[in-house]
Amino acid sequence: MKRSEFWDAVDAVYGPSLGRSLVVDLYLPSCLGTAQEALDRGAEPDEVWAALIEETGQSEDARWVHRIDPKKRRR
Repeated sequence: MKRSEFWDAVDAVYGPSLGRSLVVDLYLPSCLGTAQEALDRGAEPDEVWAALIEETGQSEDARWVHRIDPKKRRR
């Protein structure tokens, strides 16, 4: 997962406002900080994404949303 795919997935699953808030505010135990802090430290975006999905209780489908063609995602 690229960083741009991470941010696209955040917007797709949580919406732009809530998603950005979760990334900067929600503590992720497996990342020892917020998603933003983990990314800034150089953590792999897919590991941070998995931690965010797990901590927020999203479905397994949400974990792989970045693999779906954005045109098909909007249907």
